[in-house]
Amino acid sequence: MTTMAAERRDYTADETTAYEAYLSAVAEHSIVCARPAATTREKMDAALAADRAYKRFCTLAGMETDGVRQLQDVRRIEGLEGEMRQITESVRSAWSMLRAVDAIGVFERLSDGIDRDDHAACCCLLSDAMVVLRQALAAADGV
Repeated sequence: MTTMAAERRDYTADETTAYEAYLSAVAEHSIVCARPAATTREKMDAALAADRAYKRFCTLAGMETDGVRQLQDVRRIEGLEGEMRQITESVRSAWSMLRAVDAIGVFERLSDGIDRDDHAACCCLLSDAMVVLRQALAAADGV
């Protein structure tokens, strides 16, 4: 007989009870689905009960399930995606403003009374800001 490569361990009483509850829920689902008079709702309720029992067993056994997210998680993700779109548009707007300032060319020449080092620092900051925003936009567009 082939053995699993997974590490063998002793299951706790709670894990065993949860697994048996899962098996019972699966059996109940099979029984419900075998009844010709069973409604779709009854079949679905039995399926969801089996799923809940399985997830409970997995939780108690320390296993992660790749199941459907909870509704509040889906809403949170949608909210974060909306925030990302808003931030991306803000970055896009700032990028356009900096490009306009650069295109006007006021930083290319040093006006009278302006400290040469301050002017150089401002030109460097403008250039660095454009690089950061360009990279942020490229990353956002790639998502």
